[in-house]
Amino acid sequence: MPSKVGERGQITIEKAIREELGVYAGDQAVQWVEDGHLVVTFVPAPHRRSLFGILAGEITRRPENEADWSALHEAARETPDPDREW
Repeated sequence: MPSKVGERGQITIEKAIREELGVYAGDQAVQWVEDGHLVVTFVPAPHRRSLFGILAGEITRRPENEADWSALHEAARETPDPDREW
């Protein structure tokens, strides 16, 4: 669906596209022109709460091989972030 460019040069990214790309309010949009087209990539905003080191004492096991890490990363990507709900 086409959208119009507003007076301040703003456009709206459709909800389905935002959801597919994982774009949330507060993310940064980095943009440049490539071969006459606008290219936009999104950088997630920092977490509102830092958990750095808080769970270190709770870790009881770690994946032993790369396949286990990949499965762990995929599960983390699929888990909704409560700080980034619409």
